[in-house]
Amino acid sequence: MNNIILSSLKTTAKKKPLNMFLLFAAIILGISMQLVPPQLLKNIIDNNISLGVSNILWKLSSYYMLAVIISGIADFVREFMMAIIGENMLSNIRYNMGEKLAKLPISYFSNNPIGEVMSRFTSDVDAVGTLFTTGLIGMLADTLKALGIIVSIYLLSPTLALYSLVLIPMIYFIAKYFKDATLKAQMKTRKAVGHINAFIQELFNDIRTVKIFGMERHFISNFQKPLNDNIDAVHKTSTFDSIFPCLMQVFRSFIITITVIIAAPSGLGTLGITSGSLAAIIDLISRILAPVESIAMEFQTIQEAVSGVKRIEDFLNEANENRYTDAYDELSMDLSLKDKYTHLSISLKEVSFCYNEGKNVVENISLDIKAGTKVALVGRTGAGKSTILNLVAGLYTPNKGSIKIGGFNPFTMSPNLRRHIIGIVPQSFPIYNGSVKDAITLFDESITLEEVITAAKNVGLHKDIIKLPQGYDTLIGEGESKLSYGQYQLLSLACALVCNPPILLLDEVTSGLDAITEQKIFKVLREVSKDRTILTISHRVSGIIDADEVVILENGVIVERGTPEELVGKEGWYAKYNEIEKLGWRI
Repeated sequence: MNNIILSSLKTTAKKKPLNMFLLFAAIILGISMQLVPPQLLKNIIDNNISLGVSNILWKLSSYYMLAVIISGIADFVREFMMAIIGENMLSNIRYNMGEKLAKLPISYFSNNPIGEVMSRFTSDVDAVGTLFTTGLIGMLADTLKALGIIVSIYLLSPTLALYSLVLIPMIYFIAKYFKDATLKAQMKTRKAVGHINAFIQELFNDIRTVKIFGMERHFISNFQKPLNDNIDAVHKTSTFDSIFPCLMQVFRSFIITITVIIAAPSGLGTLGITSGSLAAIIDLISRILAPVESIAMEFQTIQEAVSGVKRIEDFLNEANENRYTDAYDELSMDLSLKDKYTHLSISLKEVSFCYNEGKNVVENISLDIKAGTKVALVGRTGAGKSTILNLVAGLYTPNKGSIKIGGFNPFTMSPNLRRHIIGIVPQSFPIYNGSVKDAITLFDESITLEEVITAAKNVGLHKDIIKLPQGYDTLIGEGESKLSYGQYQLLSLACALVCNPPILLLDEVTSGLDAITEQKIFKVLREVSKDRTILTISHRVSGIIDADEVVILENGVIVERGTPEELVGKEGWYAKYNEIEKLGWRI
Protein backbone atom coordinates (compact mmCIF):
# COMPACT_ATOMS: atom_id res chain seq x y z
CA MET A 1 0.00 0.00 0.00
CA ASN A 2 2.79 2.37 0.90
CA ASN A 3 4.47 1.91 -2.46
CA ILE A 4 1.34 2.71 -4.45
CA ILE A 5 0.27 5.73 -2.41
CA LEU A 6 3.73 7.16 -1.81
CA SER A 7 4.92 6.77 -5.40
CA SER A 8 1.75 8.28 -6.86
CA LEU A 9 1.78 11.01 -4.19
CA LYS A 10 5.42 11.89 -5.01
CA THR A 11 4.64 12.05 -8.72
CA THR A 12 1.60 14.23 -8.08
CA ALA A 13 3.56 16.49 -5.70
CA LYS A 14 6.14 17.11 -8.44
CA LYS A 15 3.44 17.96 -10.95
CA LYS A 16 1.17 19.91 -8.56
CA PRO A 17 3.38 21.52 -5.87
CA LEU A 18 1.07 24.52 -5.47
CA ASN A 19 -1.95 22.28 -4.94
CA MET A 20 -0.09 20.29 -2.27
CA PHE A 21 0.90 23.50 -0.48
CA LEU A 22 -2.67 24.84 -0.60
CA LEU A 23 -3.98 21.51 0.73
CA PHE A 24 -1.86 21.46 3.88
CA ALA A 25 -2.23 25.21 4.34
CA ALA A 26 -6.01 24.82 4.18
CA ILE A 27 -5.90 21.95 6.72
CA ILE A 28 -3.90 24.03 9.22
CA LEU A 29 -5.97 27.17 8.63
CA GLY A 30 -9.23 25.24 8.92
CA ILE A 31 -8.19 23.69 12.25
CA SER A 32 -7.06 27.07 13.60
CA MET A 33 -10.28 28.79 12.58
CA GLN A 34 -12.31 26.05 14.28
CA LEU A 35 -10.75 27.05 17.59
CA VAL A 36 -11.01 30.83 17.26
CA PRO A 37 -14.85 31.30 17.50
CA PRO A 38 -15.19 29.67 20.96
CA GLN A 39 -12.41 31.92 22.33
CA LEU A 40 -14.11 34.98 20.82
CA LEU A 41 -17.40 33.84 22.35
CA LYS A 42 -15.74 33.61 25.79
CA ASN A 43 -14.31 37.12 25.39
CA ILE A 44 -17.67 38.54 24.25
CA ILE A 45 -19.55 37.10 27.24
CA ASP A 46 -16.94 37.70 29.98
CA ASN A 47 -15.52 41.06 28.91
CA ASN A 48 -18.50 42.67 27.24
CA ILE A 49 -21.96 41.23 27.94
CA SER A 50 -21.30 40.42 31.64
CA LEU A 51 -19.76 43.85 32.24
CA GLY A 52 -22.26 45.77 30.12
CA VAL A 53 -19.52 46.91 27.72
CA SER A 54 -20.90 47.19 24.21
CA ASN A 55 -18.57 49.58 22.41
CA ILE A 56 -16.47 46.80 20.79
CA LEU A 57 -19.19 44.15 20.76
CA TRP A 58 -19.83 44.68 17.03
CA LYS A 59 -16.14 44.35 16.26
CA LEU A 60 -15.82 41.07 18.19
CA SER A 61 -19.01 39.75 16.59
CA SER A 62 -17.56 40.63 13.17
CA TYR A 63 -14.39 38.76 14.08
CA TYR A 64 -16.50 35.77 15.10
CA MET A 65 -18.34 35.78 11.79
CA LEU A 66 -15.08 36.30 9.87
CA ALA A 67 -13.51 33.28 11.60
CA VAL A 68 -16.51 31.13 10.66
CA ILE A 69 -16.32 32.33 7.03
CA ILE A 70 -12.55 31.71 6.83
CA SER A 71 -13.06 28.24 8.33
CA GLY A 72 -15.65 27.47 5.66
CA ILE A 73 -13.37 28.74 2.90
CA ALA A 74 -10.47 26.66 4.26
CA ASP A 75 -12.64 23.54 4.28
CA PHE A 76 -13.72 24.29 0.71
CA VAL A 77 -10.11 24.73 -0.44
CA ARG A 78 -9.13 21.52 1.36
CA GLU A 79 -11.86 19.49 -0.32
CA PHE A 80 -11.15 21.08 -3.71
CA MET A 81 -7.40 20.45 -3.49
CA MET A 82 -7.97 16.87 -2.32
CA ALA A 83 -10.22 16.31 -5.34
CA ILE A 84 -7.58 17.70 -7.74
CA ILE A 85 -4.70 15.80 -6.14
CA GLY A 86 -6.77 12.63 -5.80
CA GLU A 87 -7.74 12.65 -9.49
CA ASN A 88 -4.12 13.22 -10.51
CA MET A 89 -3.08 10.31 -8.31
CA LEU A 90 -5.72 8.08 -9.89
CA SER A 91 -4.64 9.14 -13.37
CA ASN A 92 -1.03 8.35 -12.51
CA ILE A 93 -1.92 4.94 -11.04
CA ARG A 94 -4.08 4.02 -14.04
CA TYR A 95 -1.31 5.08 -16.42
CA ASN A 96 1.19 2.87 -14.59
CA MET A 97 -1.30 0.02 -14.63
CA GLY A 98 -1.83 0.57 -18.36
CA GLU A 99 1.92 0.32 -18.92
CA LYS A 100 1.96 -2.83 -16.81
CA LEU A 101 -0.91 -4.29 -18.81
CA ALA A 102 1.07 -3.88 -22.03
CA LYS A 103 4.01 -5.78 -20.51
CA LEU A 104 2.04 -8.79 -19.29
CA PRO A 105 2.16 -12.10 -21.19
CA ILE A 106 -0.91 -13.14 -23.12
CA SER A 107 -1.32 -16.04 -20.69
CA TYR A 108 -2.36 -13.48 -18.07
CA PHE A 109 -5.32 -12.46 -20.21
CA SER A 110 -6.21 -16.09 -20.85
CA ASN A 111 -6.19 -16.91 -17.13
CA ASN A 112 -8.01 -13.80 -15.86
CA PRO A 113 -11.59 -12.83 -16.80
CA ILE A 114 -11.93 -9.42 -18.43
CA GLY A 115 -14.33 -8.31 -15.71
CA GLU A 116 -11.68 -9.06 -13.09
CA VAL A 117 -9.08 -6.98 -14.94
CA MET A 118 -11.54 -4.12 -15.46
CA SER A 119 -12.45 -4.06 -11.77
CA ARG A 120 -8.80 -3.45 -10.92
CA PHE A 121 -8.73 -0.41 -13.21
CA THR A 122 -12.04 0.97 -11.94
CA SER A 123 -13.28 0.10 -8.45
CA ASP A 124 -9.87 -0.86 -7.05
CA VAL A 125 -8.22 2.32 -8.30
CA ASP A 126 -11.16 4.38 -7.03
CA ALA A 127 -10.50 2.78 -3.64
CA VAL A 128 -7.02 4.33 -3.66
CA GLY A 129 -8.54 7.72 -4.43
CA THR A 130 -11.03 7.29 -1.62
CA LEU A 131 -8.25 6.15 0.69
CA PHE A 132 -6.34 9.35 0.00
CA THR A 133 -9.13 11.93 -0.16
CA THR A 134 -11.75 10.87 2.40
CA GLY A 135 -9.52 8.33 4.12
CA LEU A 136 -5.99 9.18 5.21
CA ILE A 137 -6.06 12.94 4.62
CA GLY A 138 -9.55 13.26 6.03
CA MET A 139 -8.63 11.24 9.11
CA LEU A 140 -5.47 13.31 9.61
CA ALA A 141 -7.41 16.57 9.39
CA ASP A 142 -10.21 15.38 11.67
CA THR A 143 -7.79 13.90 14.20
CA LEU A 144 -5.84 17.17 14.40
CA LYS A 145 -9.12 19.05 14.66
CA ALA A 146 -10.31 16.85 17.56
CA LEU A 147 -6.97 17.18 19.36
CA GLY A 148 -7.05 20.95 18.90
CA ILE A 149 -10.51 21.10 20.43
CA ILE A 150 -9.41 18.98 23.41
CA VAL A 151 -6.41 21.25 23.95
CA SER A 152 -8.63 24.32 23.71
CA ILE A 153 -11.04 22.86 26.31
CA TYR A 154 -8.07 21.99 28.54
CA LEU A 155 -6.90 25.62 28.50
CA LEU A 156 -10.36 26.66 29.69
CA SER A 157 -10.93 23.80 32.16
CA PRO A 158 -8.64 20.78 32.64
CA THR A 159 -11.43 18.89 34.44
CA LEU A 160 -13.93 19.30 31.62
CA ALA A 161 -11.19 18.34 29.14
CA LEU A 162 -10.81 15.06 31.03
CA TYR A 163 -14.58 14.50 30.91
CA SER A 164 -14.64 15.25 27.18
CA LEU A 165 -12.04 12.51 26.59
CA VAL A 166 -14.61 10.02 27.87
CA LEU A 167 -17.08 11.25 25.25
CA ILE A 168 -14.81 10.50 22.27
CA PRO A 169 -15.03 6.66 22.35
CA MET A 170 -18.79 6.89 23.00
CA ILE A 171 -19.29 9.09 19.93
CA TYR A 172 -16.95 6.91 17.89
CA PHE A 173 -18.68 3.60 18.62
CA ILE A 174 -22.18 5.01 18.13
CA ALA A 175 -21.13 6.49 14.77
CA LYS A 176 -19.31 3.29 13.75
CA TYR A 177 -22.33 1.12 14.54
CA PHE A 178 -24.62 3.21 12.36
CA LYS A 179 -22.05 3.53 9.55
CA ASP A 180 -21.51 -0.24 9.48
CA ALA A 181 -25.25 -0.90 9.46
CA THR A 182 -25.81 1.72 6.76
CA LEU A 183 -23.00 0.26 4.64
CA LYS A 184 -24.51 -3.25 4.82
CA ALA A 185 -27.89 -1.87 3.81
CA GLN A 186 -26.33 0.08 0.95
CA MET A 187 -24.52 -3.04 -0.29
CA LYS A 188 -27.83 -4.90 -0.32
CA THR A 189 -29.33 -1.98 -2.25
CA ARG A 190 -26.53 -2.12 -4.85
CA LYS A 191 -26.95 -5.88 -5.15
CA ALA A 192 -30.69 -5.48 -5.64
CA VAL A 193 -30.15 -2.78 -8.27
CA GLY A 194 -27.66 -5.11 -9.99
CA HIS A 195 -30.32 -7.82 -10.11
CA ILE A 196 -32.81 -5.36 -11.59
CA ASN A 197 -30.31 -4.26 -14.26
CA ALA A 198 -29.40 -7.86 -15.07
CA PHE A 199 -33.07 -8.76 -15.38
CA ILE A 200 -33.78 -5.84 -17.73
CA GLN A 201 -30.69 -6.62 -19.82
CA GLU A 202 -31.71 -10.28 -20.09
CA LEU A 203 -35.23 -9.24 -21.12
CA PHE A 204 -33.92 -6.86 -23.80
CA ASN A 205 -31.50 -9.45 -25.17
CA ASP A 206 -34.18 -12.14 -25.38
CA ILE A 207 -37.22 -9.98 -26.16
CA ARG A 208 -37.82 -11.72 -29.51
CA THR A 209 -37.98 -15.13 -27.85
CA VAL A 210 -40.20 -13.77 -25.07
CA LYS A 211 -42.62 -12.28 -27.60
CA ILE A 212 -42.66 -15.37 -29.81
CA PHE A 213 -43.58 -17.69 -26.94
CA GLY A 214 -45.84 -15.20 -25.15
CA MET A 215 -43.89 -15.24 -21.87
CA GLU A 216 -44.42 -11.57 -20.99
CA ARG A 217 -46.52 -12.30 -17.88
CA HIS A 218 -43.96 -14.78 -16.59
CA PHE A 219 -41.16 -12.22 -16.82
CA ILE A 220 -43.28 -9.48 -15.24
CA SER A 221 -44.12 -11.70 -12.27
CA ASN A 222 -40.46 -12.65 -11.83
CA PHE A 223 -39.52 -8.98 -11.98
CA GLN A 224 -41.41 -8.35 -8.74
CA LYS A 225 -38.86 -10.16 -6.55
CA PRO A 226 -35.82 -7.95 -7.33
CA LEU A 227 -38.08 -4.89 -7.02
CA ASN A 228 -39.21 -5.99 -3.54
CA ASP A 229 -35.63 -6.75 -2.51
CA ASN A 230 -34.62 -3.26 -3.62
CA ILE A 231 -37.47 -1.63 -1.68
CA ASP A 232 -36.55 -3.54 1.51
CA ALA A 233 -32.89 -2.58 1.21
CA VAL A 234 -33.75 1.09 0.54
CA HIS A 235 -36.07 1.13 3.55
CA LYS A 236 -33.27 -0.10 5.81
CA THR A 237 -30.86 2.48 4.46
CA SER A 238 -33.42 5.26 4.88
CA THR A 239 -34.18 4.14 8.44
CA PHE A 240 -30.53 4.31 9.52
CA ASP A 241 -30.02 7.62 7.67
CA SER A 242 -33.05 9.07 9.49
CA ILE A 243 -32.26 7.80 12.99
CA PHE A 244 -28.54 8.64 13.09
CA PRO A 245 -28.67 12.48 12.85
CA CYS A 246 -31.60 12.61 15.31
CA LEU A 247 -29.70 10.41 17.75
CA MET A 248 -26.59 12.58 17.46
CA GLN A 249 -28.66 15.73 18.12
CA VAL A 250 -30.12 14.12 21.26
CA PHE A 251 -26.64 13.00 22.31
CA ARG A 252 -25.30 16.52 21.70
CA SER A 253 -28.07 18.01 23.88
CA PHE A 254 -27.42 15.44 26.60
CA ILE A 255 -23.69 16.29 26.66
CA ILE A 256 -24.38 20.01 26.83
CA THR A 257 -26.85 19.49 29.70
CA ILE A 258 -24.34 17.40 31.68
CA THR A 259 -21.61 19.98 31.01
CA VAL A 260 -23.79 22.81 32.33
CA ILE A 261 -24.74 20.81 35.44
CA ILE A 262 -21.12 19.94 36.17
CA ALA A 263 -19.84 23.47 35.59
CA ALA A 264 -22.66 25.38 37.27
CA PRO A 265 -21.75 26.81 40.75
CA SER A 266 -24.94 25.39 42.21
CA GLY A 267 -24.56 22.04 40.51
CA LEU A 268 -22.22 19.17 41.33
CA GLY A 269 -19.49 21.55 42.29
CA THR A 270 -17.95 24.65 40.90
CA LEU A 271 -15.06 24.30 38.47
CA GLY A 272 -14.07 27.91 38.85
CA ILE A 273 -14.81 28.87 35.27
CA THR A 274 -16.60 31.93 33.98
CA SER A 275 -19.85 32.02 32.07
CA GLY A 276 -17.90 32.89 28.92
CA SER A 277 -15.62 29.90 29.42
CA LEU A 278 -18.66 27.66 29.90
CA ALA A 279 -20.22 28.95 26.68
CA ALA A 280 -16.92 28.41 24.84
CA ILE A 281 -16.60 24.87 26.22
CA ILE A 282 -20.17 24.03 25.16
CA ASP A 283 -19.38 25.34 21.67
CA LEU A 284 -16.15 23.29 21.55
CA ILE A 285 -17.87 20.11 22.77
CA SER A 286 -20.51 20.57 20.08
CA ARG A 287 -17.75 20.95 17.50
CA ILE A 288 -15.94 17.76 18.59
CA LEU A 289 -18.86 15.56 17.53
CA ALA A 290 -18.33 16.17 13.79
CA PRO A 291 -14.61 15.20 13.53
CA VAL A 292 -14.99 12.12 15.76
CA GLU A 293 -18.03 11.07 13.73
CA SER A 294 -15.99 11.55 10.53
CA ILE A 295 -13.08 9.53 11.95
CA ALA A 296 -15.41 6.56 12.46
CA MET A 297 -16.54 6.79 8.85
CA GLU A 298 -12.99 7.34 7.53
CA PHE A 299 -11.69 4.34 9.47
CA GLN A 300 -14.37 2.23 7.77
CA THR A 301 -13.35 3.72 4.41
CA ILE A 302 -9.70 2.83 4.98
CA GLN A 303 -10.59 -0.75 5.90
CA GLU A 304 -12.64 -1.14 2.71
CA ALA A 305 -9.98 0.51 0.55
CA VAL A 306 -7.04 -1.60 1.78
CA SER A 307 -8.34 -4.69 -0.04
CA GLY A 308 -8.53 -2.71 -3.29
CA VAL A 309 -4.99 -1.40 -2.79
CA LYS A 310 -3.77 -4.93 -2.14
CA ARG A 311 -5.34 -6.10 -5.41
CA ILE A 312 -3.57 -3.32 -7.31
CA GLU A 313 -0.28 -4.28 -5.68
CA ASP A 314 -0.81 -7.90 -6.74
CA PHE A 315 -1.48 -6.72 -10.29
CA LEU A 316 1.63 -4.53 -10.42
CA ASN A 317 3.72 -7.42 -9.04
CA GLU A 318 2.72 -9.74 -11.88
CA ALA A 319 5.74 -11.00 -13.83
CA ASN A 320 6.44 -9.03 -17.01
CA GLU A 321 6.78 -10.72 -20.35
CA ASN A 322 10.44 -10.65 -21.35
CA ARG A 323 10.29 -11.79 -24.91
CA TYR A 324 12.13 -9.37 -27.20
CA THR A 325 15.84 -9.82 -27.83
CA ASP A 326 18.51 -7.77 -29.57
CA ALA A 327 18.65 -10.21 -32.48
CA TYR A 328 16.22 -8.09 -34.46
CA ASP A 329 17.46 -4.58 -33.71
CA GLU A 330 18.89 -4.11 -37.17
CA LEU A 331 15.69 -5.23 -38.86
CA SER A 332 13.51 -3.23 -36.49
CA MET A 333 15.42 -0.01 -37.14
CA ASP A 334 15.49 -0.42 -40.91
CA LEU A 335 12.43 -2.30 -42.12
CA SER A 336 13.58 -1.91 -45.72
CA LEU A 337 15.84 -4.86 -44.90
CA LYS A 338 12.63 -6.89 -44.73
CA ASP A 339 12.91 -7.22 -48.51
CA LYS A 340 15.66 -9.76 -47.87
CA TYR A 341 13.07 -11.87 -46.05
CA THR A 342 10.13 -11.73 -48.47
CA HIS A 343 10.33 -15.49 -48.90
CA LEU A 344 10.20 -16.97 -45.43
CA SER A 345 9.60 -20.56 -44.46
CA ILE A 346 7.88 -21.73 -41.27
CA SER A 347 9.30 -24.62 -39.28
CA LEU A 348 7.85 -26.38 -36.23
CA LYS A 349 10.05 -29.02 -34.60
CA GLU A 350 8.49 -31.40 -32.05
CA VAL A 351 6.31 -28.64 -30.60
CA SER A 352 4.22 -29.33 -27.51
CA PHE A 353 2.19 -26.74 -25.63
CA CYS A 354 -0.32 -26.56 -22.79
CA TYR A 355 -2.24 -23.76 -21.09
CA ASN A 356 -1.99 -23.34 -17.31
CA GLU A 357 0.27 -26.36 -16.86
CA GLY A 358 -2.54 -28.71 -17.80
CA LYS A 359 -2.83 -31.35 -20.49
CA ASN A 360 -0.98 -30.62 -23.72
CA VAL A 361 -3.22 -29.00 -26.31
CA VAL A 362 -0.77 -29.92 -29.08
CA GLU A 363 1.66 -32.80 -28.79
CA ASN A 364 4.94 -33.31 -30.65
CA ILE A 365 3.94 -31.33 -33.76
CA SER A 366 6.54 -31.14 -36.54
CA LEU A 367 5.68 -29.16 -39.64
CA ASP A 368 7.72 -27.52 -42.41
CA ILE A 369 6.02 -24.91 -44.58
CA LYS A 370 8.17 -23.80 -47.49
CA ALA A 371 8.16 -20.18 -48.59
CA GLY A 372 5.31 -19.37 -50.95
CA THR A 373 3.26 -22.47 -50.14
CA LYS A 374 -0.21 -22.76 -48.64
CA VAL A 375 -0.88 -25.17 -45.79
CA ALA A 376 -4.30 -25.80 -44.25
CA LEU A 377 -4.86 -27.14 -40.74
CA VAL A 378 -8.15 -29.02 -40.56
CA GLY A 379 -9.83 -30.58 -37.57
CA ARG A 380 -12.76 -30.46 -35.21
CA THR A 381 -13.16 -27.83 -32.51
CA GLY A 382 -10.51 -28.38 -29.84
CA ALA A 383 -8.11 -30.23 -32.14
CA GLY A 384 -5.35 -27.64 -31.53
CA LYS A 385 -5.57 -25.62 -34.77
CA SER A 386 -5.84 -22.16 -33.19
CA THR A 387 -3.14 -23.00 -30.68
CA ILE A 388 -0.67 -23.80 -33.49
CA LEU A 389 -1.63 -20.55 -35.22
CA ASN A 390 -1.06 -18.59 -32.00
CA LEU A 391 2.34 -20.23 -31.53
CA VAL A 392 3.41 -19.38 -35.09
CA ALA A 393 2.15 -15.81 -34.58
CA GLY A 394 4.47 -15.47 -31.58
CA LEU A 395 1.72 -15.01 -28.99
CA TYR A 396 3.00 -17.95 -26.95
CA THR A 397 6.25 -19.85 -26.72
CA PRO A 398 6.08 -23.66 -26.84
CA ASN A 399 6.69 -25.67 -23.68
CA LYS A 400 8.75 -28.06 -25.74
CA GLY A 401 10.31 -27.89 -29.20
CA SER A 402 10.98 -24.84 -31.36
CA ILE A 403 9.30 -22.61 -33.94
CA LYS A 404 11.25 -20.68 -36.55
CA ILE A 405 10.20 -18.23 -39.23
CA GLY A 406 13.05 -17.82 -41.67
CA GLY A 407 15.35 -19.01 -38.91
CA PHE A 408 13.98 -16.52 -36.36
CA ASN A 409 11.87 -17.20 -33.26
CA PRO A 410 8.54 -15.36 -33.73
CA PHE A 411 8.06 -15.06 -29.96
CA THR A 412 11.20 -12.91 -29.59
CA MET A 413 10.56 -10.70 -32.62
CA SER A 414 9.90 -7.05 -31.87
CA PRO A 415 6.21 -6.09 -32.34
CA ASN A 416 7.05 -3.67 -35.15
CA LEU A 417 9.00 -6.27 -37.09
CA ARG A 418 6.47 -9.02 -36.47
CA ARG A 419 3.69 -6.93 -38.01
CA HIS A 420 5.79 -6.40 -41.15
CA ILE A 421 6.62 -10.10 -41.37
CA ILE A 422 3.35 -11.77 -40.29
CA GLY A 423 -0.19 -10.73 -41.21
CA ILE A 424 -2.91 -12.24 -39.02
CA VAL A 425 -6.60 -12.42 -39.94
CA PRO A 426 -8.55 -13.51 -36.85
CA GLN A 427 -11.92 -15.21 -36.91
CA SER A 428 -13.52 -12.22 -35.22
CA PHE A 429 -12.02 -8.81 -36.00
CA PRO A 430 -12.22 -6.37 -33.07
CA ILE A 431 -13.38 -2.85 -33.98
CA TYR A 432 -12.05 0.00 -31.85
CA ASN A 433 -13.69 3.40 -31.75
CA GLY A 434 -12.03 5.34 -34.54
CA SER A 435 -12.06 5.84 -38.29
CA VAL A 436 -11.90 3.25 -41.06
CA LYS A 437 -8.27 4.24 -41.51
CA ASP A 438 -7.60 3.63 -37.81
CA ALA A 439 -9.17 0.16 -38.09
CA ILE A 440 -6.73 -0.72 -40.88
CA THR A 441 -3.61 0.88 -39.35
CA LEU A 442 -4.50 0.08 -35.71
CA PHE A 443 -3.48 3.68 -34.95
CA ASP A 444 0.05 3.18 -36.36
CA GLU A 445 0.96 6.69 -37.57
CA SER A 446 3.91 5.37 -39.58
CA ILE A 447 1.47 3.80 -42.07
CA THR A 448 0.54 6.28 -44.81
CA LEU A 449 -2.89 6.89 -46.29
CA GLU A 450 -1.59 5.62 -49.65
CA GLU A 451 -0.68 2.29 -48.05
CA VAL A 452 -4.13 2.12 -46.45
CA ILE A 453 -5.87 2.76 -49.78
CA THR A 454 -3.68 0.16 -51.51
CA ALA A 455 -4.59 -2.46 -48.90
CA ALA A 456 -8.30 -1.61 -49.21
CA LYS A 457 -8.12 -1.88 -53.00
CA ASN A 458 -6.34 -5.21 -52.77
CA VAL A 459 -9.22 -6.68 -50.77
CA GLY A 460 -11.93 -5.02 -52.87
CA LEU A 461 -13.14 -2.70 -50.11
CA HIS A 462 -12.06 0.68 -51.51
CA LYS A 463 -15.28 1.38 -53.43
CA ASP A 464 -17.40 0.63 -50.36
CA ILE A 465 -15.27 2.88 -48.15
CA ILE A 466 -15.41 5.95 -50.41
CA LYS A 467 -19.21 5.68 -50.38
CA LEU A 468 -19.19 6.22 -46.61
CA PRO A 469 -20.01 9.77 -45.34
CA GLN A 470 -16.36 10.74 -44.68
CA GLY A 471 -14.64 8.01 -46.65
CA TYR A 472 -11.60 6.67 -44.80
CA ASP A 473 -12.22 9.19 -41.99
CA THR A 474 -15.70 7.80 -41.29
CA LEU A 475 -16.00 6.77 -37.65
CA ILE A 476 -16.91 3.16 -36.97
CA GLY A 477 -17.43 1.41 -33.68
CA GLU A 478 -19.94 1.71 -30.86
CA GLY A 479 -22.76 4.05 -31.87
CA GLU A 480 -21.10 4.98 -35.18
CA SER A 481 -21.38 3.84 -38.81
CA LYS A 482 -21.85 0.11 -39.20
CA LEU A 483 -20.40 -2.24 -41.79
CA SER A 484 -21.66 -5.67 -42.77
CA TYR A 485 -20.04 -8.77 -41.31
CA GLY A 486 -18.42 -9.54 -44.67
CA GLN A 487 -17.05 -5.98 -44.89
CA TYR A 488 -15.57 -6.33 -41.43
CA GLN A 489 -13.79 -9.51 -42.54
CA LEU A 490 -12.39 -7.66 -45.58
CA LEU A 491 -11.36 -4.83 -43.25
CA SER A 492 -9.55 -7.40 -41.11
CA LEU A 493 -7.76 -8.69 -44.19
CA ALA A 494 -6.78 -5.14 -45.19
CA CYS A 495 -5.37 -4.61 -41.69
CA ALA A 496 -3.23 -7.74 -42.10
CA LEU A 497 -2.01 -6.70 -45.57
CA VAL A 498 -1.35 -2.99 -45.00
CA CYS A 499 2.31 -3.66 -44.08
CA ASN A 500 2.65 -6.11 -47.02
CA PRO A 501 3.83 -9.10 -44.92
CA PRO A 502 5.24 -12.17 -46.67
CA ILE A 503 3.33 -14.53 -44.33
CA LEU A 504 -0.44 -14.68 -43.75
CA LEU A 505 -2.10 -16.58 -40.91
CA LEU A 506 -5.84 -17.10 -41.49
CA ASP A 507 -8.15 -18.21 -38.67
CA GLU A 508 -11.52 -19.43 -39.93
CA VAL A 509 -11.96 -16.23 -41.97
CA THR A 510 -15.18 -17.43 -43.64
CA SER A 511 -16.87 -18.64 -40.46
CA GLY A 512 -20.42 -17.33 -40.19
CA LEU A 513 -20.57 -15.97 -43.75
CA ASP A 514 -23.24 -16.73 -46.30
CA ALA A 515 -22.27 -18.61 -49.46
CA ILE A 516 -22.07 -15.51 -51.70
CA THR A 517 -19.94 -13.51 -49.26
CA GLU A 518 -17.80 -16.59 -48.61
CA GLN A 519 -17.02 -16.90 -52.32
CA LYS A 520 -16.14 -13.20 -52.43
CA ILE A 521 -13.71 -13.67 -49.54
CA PHE A 522 -12.23 -16.73 -51.26
CA LYS A 523 -11.67 -14.73 -54.44
CA VAL A 524 -9.89 -11.93 -52.53
CA LEU A 525 -7.75 -14.44 -50.61
CA ARG A 526 -6.67 -16.16 -53.81
CA GLU A 527 -5.57 -12.80 -55.24
CA VAL A 528 -3.66 -11.58 -52.17
CA SER A 529 -2.06 -14.94 -51.38
CA LYS A 530 0.09 -15.00 -54.51
CA ASP A 531 3.80 -15.28 -53.62
CA ARG A 532 2.91 -15.38 -49.91
CA THR A 533 3.34 -18.16 -47.40
CA ILE A 534 -0.12 -19.06 -46.08
CA LEU A 535 -1.10 -21.00 -42.98
CA THR A 536 -4.86 -21.29 -42.65
CA ILE A 537 -7.08 -23.21 -40.27
CA SER A 538 -10.58 -24.55 -40.80
CA HIS A 539 -12.87 -27.09 -39.21
CA ARG A 540 -14.46 -27.70 -42.62
CA VAL A 541 -12.90 -29.17 -45.74
CA SER A 542 -14.86 -26.63 -47.79
CA GLY A 543 -13.02 -23.86 -45.97
CA ILE A 544 -9.69 -24.89 -47.49
CA ILE A 545 -8.46 -22.41 -50.10
CA ASP A 546 -6.15 -23.83 -52.81
CA ALA A 547 -3.96 -25.58 -50.22
CA ASP A 548 -0.71 -27.16 -51.35
CA GLU A 549 -0.83 -29.36 -48.26
CA VAL A 550 -3.56 -30.33 -45.83
CA VAL A 551 -2.75 -31.31 -42.25
CA ILE A 552 -5.48 -33.14 -40.31
CA LEU A 553 -5.38 -32.68 -36.53
CA GLU A 554 -7.17 -34.70 -33.88
CA ASN A 555 -6.69 -34.21 -30.12
CA GLY A 556 -3.57 -32.11 -30.67
CA VAL A 557 -1.68 -34.54 -32.90
CA ILE A 558 -1.27 -34.85 -36.65
CA VAL A 559 -3.23 -37.86 -37.88
CA GLU A 560 -2.97 -37.28 -41.62
CA ARG A 561 -1.23 -34.98 -44.10
CA GLY A 562 -0.70 -34.58 -47.83
CA THR A 563 -2.03 -32.74 -50.87
CA PRO A 564 -5.81 -32.57 -51.31
CA GLU A 565 -5.51 -34.80 -54.35
CA GLU A 566 -3.55 -37.43 -52.41
CA LEU A 567 -5.85 -37.39 -49.41
CA VAL A 568 -9.15 -37.53 -51.25
CA GLY A 569 -8.20 -40.87 -52.74
CA LYS A 570 -7.30 -42.42 -49.39
CA GLU A 571 -9.59 -44.02 -46.86
CA GLY A 572 -8.56 -41.61 -44.15
CA TRP A 573 -9.71 -38.63 -42.09
CA TYR A 574 -9.75 -36.20 -45.00
CA ALA A 575 -11.91 -38.48 -47.15
CA LYS A 576 -14.35 -39.01 -44.25
CA TYR A 577 -14.59 -35.26 -43.54
CA ASN A 578 -15.17 -34.60 -47.23
CA GLU A 579 -17.86 -37.28 -47.50
CA ILE A 580 -19.67 -36.09 -44.35
CA GLU A 581 -19.75 -32.51 -45.62
CA LYS A 582 -21.12 -33.59 -48.99
CA LEU A 583 -23.99 -35.24 -47.10
CA GLY A 584 -24.77 -31.86 -45.52
CA TRP A 585 -23.25 -32.43 -42.07
CA ARG A 586 -21.17 -29.78 -40.35
CA ILE A 587 -18.20 -31.01 -38.34
